[in-house]
Amino acid sequence: MSKEKKTDDLLTILQDARTQGDLKRYIEDTAQYATDYVTYINELIRSRGIEKTDLIAATGIERTYLYQCLNGTRKPGRDYAVAICLAARCTLEETTRCLELLSAGILYTKNKRDAILIYAVNRSMSVNQTNELLFQMKEATLV
Repeated sequence: MSKEKKTDDLLTILQDARTQGDLKRYIEDTAQYATDYVTYINELIRSRGIEKTDLIAATGIERTYLYQCLNGTRKPGRDYAVAICLAARCTLEETTRCLELLSAGILYTKNKRDAILIYAVNRSMSVNQTNELLFQMKEATLV
C-alpha cells in the first residue's frame, strides 16, 4: 500500500491525458492501484497480525456477518465499516480509503457524528470506547 501513488498525483497524470491512447495507458498503468474493499481490509488486518476471532470480539459485529463482510459475500454498511476499521487499528487515511472503496461516503469534518468518529480513529479508540463517546454526545452508536 505504501507503493501507491497519491490520488492527486494520479489526477494530474489523468488530466494530462490528451488522447484515447493516453487514457488507455493511464488505465493500464494504474490497474495496480485499483483494489476492492475486501482485498484492502484483509491486507490491513493481515499486516497488523490481527486474528479474525479477535476482530469479531473487538467490533461487536455478529460473527457470520463479519466473515461475510471480509470474504465479499456481503458489503458492510458505513457504520460497520468504521467499526471494522477501528478494530483493525486503521489510520484515518486507511479508514477513508475503506469507505471510498465501499462508496459509503467518507467521514465529513463538518458533521457532528463524523467529527466524533474522526476523533476516535485518530486516537485509536476501540469500538466500545467510540460507542460510549457517541452515546455521551447523544449520537447513534456504531454497532
